[in-house]
Amino acid sequence: MPKTRLVPSAAITALAVLGLLSTTGCSKPTEEQCEQFADHFVTLLEESRENPSSKIQKLANNQRDKLIDGCVQDGSVEEVECVLAQSSMVDVEANCK
Repeated sequence: MPKTRLVPSAAITALAVLGLLSTTGCSKPTEEQCEQFADHFVTLLEESRENPSSKIQKLANNQRDKLIDGCVQDGSVEEVECVLAQSSMVDVEANCK
């Protein structure tokens, strides 16, 4: 399966995950769990590109801080665990709704 392009969709996916965080579950993740979540998300974001450019890496790292903030403020343990269990951005989009 060919890898997908991510420049505009990376931001959309990150925002969608943040939106999911604000609407699911009631148990709050710790800051450490949110950091693991964000690191995994950034890794998946970078791996979803065939040849990640410095722009993609910068975008991914910029999204990391936003993901941690959203996760700590509005996230759920269930959503964090769902994203951590996925092996691709396609899997996150399909399984973590």
